[in-house]
Amino acid sequence: MSTASLSVVPDTTTEPEQPGTTHPPETVDIEGTGVEQNTTAVDPDPIVAEAAYLDPNELVIDENVRTSFDLDDYPDEKASITLFGVRAPALAEREPDGSVHVYDGQLRVLLAREVGVAKVPVWITPADTTVNDNERRIARTIDQINLNDRRIPLPDADRASGVALVLELGASPTRVAQGLQRKRSEITKTAAIGASPTAKRLLTEGRQLDFEQLAIIADYERRGDTDAVQRLEGASRWDFTYIRTRIDNERAATRALLEAALPYAAYGFGILTTEPTSGFVPATTLATTDGDPVTTDHLYTDPAQWAVWLSVHKNALLVDRETGAVVESDTVDWSTRANPDTQPGEGLRHANSVRQADQWTPTYYLPENALAGSGFVVVVPEPDPEATAQATAEREAARLARKRVIELNVRGEAANQRRREFMPRLVAGSRPHRSAAQFVAESLAHKLDHNQLAKTTSLLGIDATTQALVTAIGNASPNRAWMIVLAMQVAAAELEIGKSLWRDALPATQRYLRFLAEAATGPDFALVDVEQAAAKLIDYHDIDIES
Repeated sequence: MSTASLSVVPDTTTEPEQPGTTHPPETVDIEGTGVEQNTTAVDPDPIVAEAAYLDPNELVIDENVRTSFDLDDYPDEKASITLFGVRAPALAEREPDGSVHVYDGQLRVLLAREVGVAKVPVWITPADTTVNDNERRIARTIDQINLNDRRIPLPDADRASGVALVLELGASPTRVAQGLQRKRSEITKTAAIGASPTAKRLLTEGRQLDFEQLAIIADYERRGDTDAVQRLEGASRWDFTYIRTRIDNERAATRALLEAALPYAAYGFGILTTEPTSGFVPATTLATTDGDPVTTDHLYTDPAQWAVWLSVHKNALLVDRETGAVVESDTVDWSTRANPDTQPGEGLRHANSVRQADQWTPTYYLPENALAGSGFVVVVPEPDPEATAQATAEREAARLARKRVIELNVRGEAANQRRREFMPRLVAGSRPHRSAAQFVAESLAHKLDHNQLAKTTSLLGIDATTQALVTAIGNASPNRAWMIVLAMQVAAAELEIGKSLWRDALPATQRYLRFLAEAATGPDFALVDVEQAAAKLIDYHDIDIES
């Protein structure tokens, strides 16, 4: 056994006193309250403590306030002790017989035993034999509760900063993941949060964003996208995905615009990032001083004086997958779309050789302040104030309509993604929402054909109309709504059953009859032999036809 002893002795800096010397207790007025408190310190006896590495199997697990635990509930701790051993010492007392009784750290000791650790660190103090057993148990139990209750866990933000630091110092995510008994992906996200002032602040503030969401904010901050960080910082947990998807879609649209604009920029045209409403004159409203319309030659003669706005029509073009060349739809054999090995018809190309692409349409503008001396003039039509105002209003309405479609499509796509991510959580519970029965029942009601509707309403005793059925569903409690759903399923199943059911029952009929065998069997109903045969519960050849 390897041990180290440390004597804890009270400080004595005054002259030693003779035995039997006494002093009156010193008192002090507490903050002027008039209440006096005894401030005379009681000198404790010197305590000798040992720091030792001991075999966990030799330690005695003393009575412990923590009793409701299962070692299998601590896989991370078990893995850590297997890899690193026990690092935090257990607290124990040495009894007069020399045995060492652990009163804090029993889980660490028991896990060490289970995984086969040879030695564990223990901080040992001598048991106080001057008090009776009950007093010792009282003191020990209070100590255990205090030790468990007063442990201060590492704040998540500090943990994230620490992970970010060790990665910055050169540790690999795999090494850190092994060292902290975490998944590598979790370490990567934690480090990203630790390196992001905004994500770390939100974590410290206790904002209801999960680690995945905080890591996304951290990634935007790392890329310097302050607009995205500000928008997501104000998001709630439920609409975070919606806002994030909108941001990503906006960034994707901007990248697509810049990519489409590259050829124009290479020629020297200015690139407009928004459709102008003032300050620019469309080339279509200009003419040369000789009265000729503006042509492509005019534009490309001096592109630096022009700006271009590119509007997009999503998936409007069909292009060759390899070359990007525009392809006419009637040159494609569309019957080959789902058949990669099928040869296209004569003179046609395979559907897999083309893809959809966005169509970008340029509109050229001349800045108003560059009009003088440009060689171009605004074409002035015959004055008609009413027509001019109407044309202006129509152009503005068309512009706003295009902008609305683009923006709402972006939002619609983001909403779809957020909703689809939520769906698994909606159906993951043990019981459906109380409105689920009415939703399912009404959805089925609108899909019933004439015969199914008649059969269902007959079972329910209501008018044979869809509206009457929907009204009954709307007035039903959740349990009654589920019964109406059952009535619709029963009606549909019954309509499929003929007299030769014992021989030619469809799988749906078999399922229906097996359901009845389980749910409806009782004093009032039970499957007879031909129904049992239809349900494949017996072989129809075994039915006694003589009795």
